[in-house]
Amino acid sequence: MILAHDEPLVLTIAVEGPATMTESTAVKETASERLARGIREVRIDLRDCTMIDSTFSGTLLALERKIGSLGGRLTLVSPSPKVLELLRQMGIEDFYRIERTERPARDGWVPIAPVRPGFERLRRVVIDAHDELARVPGPAAETFRGVADELRRDDDAKRRAGSKNDARSFGIKCAPGP
Repeated sequence: MILAHDEPLVLTIAVEGPATMTESTAVKETASERLARGIREVRIDLRDCTMIDSTFSGTLLALERKIGSLGGRLTLVSPSPKVLELLRQMGIEDFYRIERTERPARDGWVPIAPVRPGFERLRRVVIDAHDELARVPGPAAETFRGVADELRRDDDAKRRAGSKNDARSFGIKCAPGP
């Protein structure tokens, strides 16, 4: 579940449960919409997050870059031990601003409706996130660059062969495309 809490110039998004490619779109769209309205601080509360995948992490890095270009900042709030361990395993824990806080009251929090993107859109989210991860300095970048490149090669090969891309070939579940 994803929840949002708006303050005058701050958006806090809490992720409860897994933070994967399927949550990436909802978080990105919610933050982008608030940034367009003038919010310059986005806080991602991960205290109740049970796991984070590379697509979600890359989406957060892209948001951090976008917010930074607007003079704002993104902060990960109280990531769970599992999330911290996964960020360490990916080699990217040092690229986030992390803050520990007490659990906030849940007054004024609203659920963010899940976004069920079609295959093409979800494929783009995954590739964009891995491209973002490939920009970080250090050895992790090569791994993520390889993932994005492989996804592109697979997609190109299927197009040349006349195969229709679908979620099964990408190993994901998503809503049917247009």
